Amino acid sequence: MQLALWIALCVAVAFTLRRRIRLAAAAVLALWFLVPVVGSQLITDVATGPLSVHAASWLIVSIFVVRLLEDPRSIAIVLARNFLVFLVLLLVVVAGFVASFTSEAGGGMVLLVDQIVAPILFFLVLLSAAFDDPRLVVFLRTLLVGLVAVVCLVALAQWLTHDVLFYERGFLTQYWFNPGTDRWMGTLDQPLALSLAVSVTAPLLAGLRSNSMQAVLLAIMGTGVLITQSRVGLFVLAFAVVTVVIFAKRPVWLRAALLVSMALVAVALVLSPLFAGVASRLQDDTGSAEARALAFESFIAHWRDYLIAGQGIGASYRVADQAGLGTSFENPLVMYSIDIGIIFAVMYFGVMAYLVVRSATRHQLRGLTLAGILAIVVPQTYSSLATRSVAGILVWTVLAMVVMAGDTAAEEWMPSRWALKRMKRRADGHSEVPGLAPPALS
Repeated sequence: MQLALWIALCVAVAFTLRRRIRLAAAAVLALWFLVPVVGSQLITDVATGPLSVHAASWLIVSIFVVRLLEDPRSIAIVLARNFLVFLVLLLVVVAGFVASFTSEAGGGMVLLVDQIVAPILFFLVLLSAAFDDPRLVVFLRTLLVGLVAVVCLVALAQWLTHDVLFYERGFLTQYWFNPGTDRWMGTLDQPLALSLAVSVTAPLLAGLRSNSMQAVLLAIMGTGVLITQSRVGLFVLAFAVVTVVIFAKRPVWLRAALLVSMALVAVALVLSPLFAGVASRLQDDTGSAEARALAFESFIAHWRDYLIAGQGIGASYRVADQAGLGTSFENPLVMYSIDIGIIFAVMYFGVMAYLVVRSATRHQLRGLTLAGILAIVVPQTYSSLATRSVAGILVWTVLAMVVMAGDTAAEEWMPSRWALKRMKRRADGHSEVPGLAPPALS
């Protein structure tokens, strides 16, 4: 009953916001960032089974259906412009469904929907909305940065109080969760999910005009990464910050001053108790690196078994357990190769890389290309997209921003025939007046 009410609410929200995709997108991202998978059942009242997908996935599907009925032309244009991209993604989704449906162990459909299907639909909706809202990229940048900052502050509160604060009953059901730890994740599903969110969004701060705002947000994000005790996240954040500052369009003296200031802040953080957890993991990774090496060796030894067909979404966890690894394969490319087949896994991540490369030279939005690259690279350092977490929606939102920025930049000097028609309709208040010329382009 509660699930039915939630679906009805999602449809109502999608219909109400059908012409305000910004707000609909904000609702989706807020749900994923503020409600982890273990908290989603509080909304849907479904903890297990094929209907236990995240509450935000139901909202995404509702938004997509309403968008398809309200403005099918925009969806059609996006599909036409990116025909090969969506054809490959469709093949990947079909491969995932077939592999999971025919798997003897069964299961995996919920993970497939939350991490692949729903994020791709959201990606499609965002691209279609960009035709009417060229500033959507800037809005999403601000939204993502704001949500990550909020989650980092929650993680700081957890570290200070030594209490999970939110969704404790749900987190206690997770085998990895230790209430006595000082490694926190805010309102996300795992500490590494927060590290991923910080790593990907940090480059987006380059587009902010206020130096003071950049400094404050970087301090918050740096604190968040230290609390997650993620070594990769700390390295990536430092790399992203230095890269953004060095290549920023600011006077040399100002860039130098910013680097010095950030170095002093970094030293202060290293000397603070926040760094203790990371320091201990740098000295002793508790076998993490060795486990990853053994997992990779196991996959290489049996890669021919997964060349074309996989064993179903989530099968990699079972394969790792049968191989006696004691951990997952800790890499979504390897895990998807086992789940849906190497060919389809390479196609999936290949599409992501193609989208970033294709749009990298088209736009001038600072930090966005680096964010797109990190959205592909950083998830490869842990199970990320092979777990139910914010990773899927985060990656595909950033990819949508990269594509939208590239398409918008291209249309500024060569608008499409469809764009001219939209401009013509706007000029006369959506009335059909024959012969009305479109407004002049600047």
